[in-house]
Amino acid sequence: MYAALKCIVILSVAIAASSHSLGPADVVLHLFTRANPSVSVPVLPNFNSLLNSGVYNPARPTVISIHTSGEGVGSNFGAFIVRDHLTREDVNVFAVDWSNGASMYSEGLSQAPQCGQIIANFINDIIRQLSYNVNQIRIVGHGLGAHVAGIAARQITGNVPHIFALDPSLVGWTHHPERLNPDDATLVEVLHTTAGILGYDYPLGDLDFYPNGGSFQPGCATDVSCSHTYAYAFYAESLTSELTNGAKFVGTKCDSYEQAITMSCSGARDAIFGGTETKTSSGIYTFSTNFIPPFAQN
Repeated sequence: MYAALKCIVILSVAIAASSHSLGPADVVLHLFTRANPSVSVPVLPNFNSLLNSGVYNPARPTVISIHTSGEGVGSNFGAFIVRDHLTREDVNVFAVDWSNGASMYSEGLSQAPQCGQIIANFINDIIRQLSYNVNQIRIVGHGLGAHVAGIAARQITGNVPHIFALDPSLVGWTHHPERLNPDDATLVEVLHTTAGILGYDYPLGDLDFYPNGGSFQPGCATDVSCSHTYAYAFYAESLTSELTNGAKFVGTKCDSYEQAITMSCSGARDAIFGGTETKTSSGIYTFSTNFIPPFAQN
């Protein structure tokens, strides 16, 4: 019964995915800096709008955050990412608002490729007009936004150094030609917190973490939406813990996806999820967390 229902949902999504068109005016990049950490400067995805912002500084690194369906720039995801990135670093944070094209999941699935293209065109303008260094860019996406992150990065001039894909969406992406993949950036780091339910089950990146087995997070019981939000809560903590020398999300290496979801991994503890440090590890990892913040156990 469940399998049949899932097929119906996927078919419905596929049908919806053929219908709409997302225009550049439907995507707004809300610019936050340490000069305006709480109130954004809305920027349309064109270079003139950026120049008129008054707060953008091309000398700073840039973080691009992309929300999932049913959310907007004012979501908890946006609040966590903006606040904790600006706490950790002096950066330009572009919180992408594509809520006009992602109010429902099926709509967001349809619009994801167009949203990624619009973001890439905007960043390519900055690179071209200001000789901006692509190595200064980091993209963070949640749910559907994780796939949009990959779509955008692969169309940006040069190699984006790091994508953080936080619980990438599952439905509609198993055979999607533009699904997130390891070639989208120098390092594609994936966190699975609802694997096989809302989130993608199998590894998608260079570095895939399955906290607490990857499907349900402590403190959420069987509330899948709660576990989905823990993806960005863990990520946000990984940033601020670098300032306080707090505990880190230290992963244990797994030989397979099956080991990860059963928490039976016994490999090296040689990879840390999140943060801002350059990484050289790759593979599948798992780690355990606390029920309440601080979540990391070291």
